Amino acid sequence: MKTSLRKLRVSRPSFPLPKKPATPPTPDAKKRVLVIEDQSAVCDLVAEMIHAHPRCDLAGKGSDGESAVELALQLRPDILVLDVIMPGVGGIEVLRRLGGSLPAMKVLIFSGKQEPHIVRALMQAGIHGFVNKNGPLSELRKALEAVALGNTWFNEDFSRTVRQALASPAHLGEGVIDQLTPREREIAVLISQSHSSKEVAARLNISIKTAENHRANLMRKLGVRDVAGLVRFVVRQGLVDPAAE
Repeated sequence: MKTSLRKLRVSRPSFPLPKKPATPPTPDAKKRVLVIEDQSAVCDLVAEMIHAHPRCDLAGKGSDGESAVELALQLRPDILVLDVIMPGVGGIEVLRRLGGSLPAMKVLIFSGKQEPHIVRALMQAGIHGFVNKNGPLSELRKALEAVALGNTWFNEDFSRTVRQALASPAHLGEGVIDQLTPREREIAVLISQSHSSKEVAARLNISIKTAENHRANLMRKLGVRDVAGLVRFVVRQGLVDPAAE
């Protein structure tokens, strides 16, 4: 006599099966910070603060605009702490020269200059935070923390200035700066520092004729007739430190 075999269904247990232990999240790597500040005491103070910051490491430091561009391209930091008014090339021009070379780099401005035309230029450059030097250093620490976490930091005072800058008409020549080529801006800075066409040509490794042509084009684009007018323009745009001229 044959016995029919029935297919038995095995019911799953009603209690949850043990899960594999979750892999703990890897802590975020510290952000590498480059500090550009022309006042050595302030620069050292900021560097010490970064050393003590749990989310940041000091990648390097510099004291002027020329070194800012060079160090930023060389070190490729996560965050650039940048002054606006410095000897030679100013902070705004530093950001223009870097352009889109370092798209992942965050820019935190640390400056005592907060005039509307400077604020407008900084916002156009796409900065991620602004801390006024006249405030407490604790604000810079908070701003650094926010930027390191991928956020922005603009206090109410700066935001108010932004609103004023956007509401007020642009100063004469502000729109012209974007029409200048990087080489023309570089030559504008050199001329404002009293370099002759011969000296400009030697520094940039171009012919004197080319330097003179750039100078003529600058005057035409800016609508100025003499070097004094050019100096006023580059100072107003934050390209150079007026105290250093």
